[in-house]
Amino acid sequence: MDKAIKLIGCQSTMNEIHAQGLNQGMDCEFLDYSFHARPDKLHTKLQEIINESQDYDLIILTYGRCSNSMLGLLSPRVPLLFPATHDCIGLMLGSTTRHMELFKENSLTYYFSQGWLDYGRTPLAEYFEYEARYGEKKARKLINTLYGSYKKAIFIITPGIKDLEGYRQKVREIADFFDWEVGEIEGDISLLTSVMKGIKAPESIYVDAGQVITLKMLKGGQREK
Repeated sequence: MDKAIKLIGCQSTMNEIHAQGLNQGMDCEFLDYSFHARPDKLHTKLQEIINESQDYDLIILTYGRCSNSMLGLLSPRVPLLFPATHDCIGLMLGSTTRHMELFKENSLTYYFSQGWLDYGRTPLAEYFEYEARYGEKKARKLINTLYGSYKKAIFIITPGIKDLEGYRQKVREIADFFDWEVGEIEGDISLLTSVMKGIKAPESIYVDAGQVITLKMLKGGQREK
């Protein structure tokens, strides 16, 4: 008998999931990207949906640590499975290991994925918000404080992108504004795919029903039953 699966996904992963048909046969709920700015609200929303999803056999999430918003979540009767990455960038790169290797090579790089560009709040969009609110001078000072140390914009190319040139143009516009270099890197959705298929892999975290998600679990990767 097939398992009844509930997916609680971030919009940052929605394009890849739909393009690969990974959501077939499961009930899906994708949450707005704006929750990233408020980890406390994201935590509350995730717990609310988990509480409402206790009639399933498995709950899959496409969230990683995400500013520890996963910390303290509890699913009373249904196990949880999610990627052991810091955020969606690590997930789109295939692992935290690869993310950290790239970070060591160049820590001054700002990464973009198609989901980030479609649904997120880019640094350029943030600047325009500040400009409308505070004027150009203060806006530039604020945005420089937040993003002035970055030197390069990298676009993560994942399978299924339909308008690649359009996304490249978006990244170029942002990079030109901040005077960043532009680059690309091939993404890796193998971890996303394995999680979506309910496979417990070394870079995923499986939490038994009735267990609270702890910091040790988030740092340690997969926990075997």
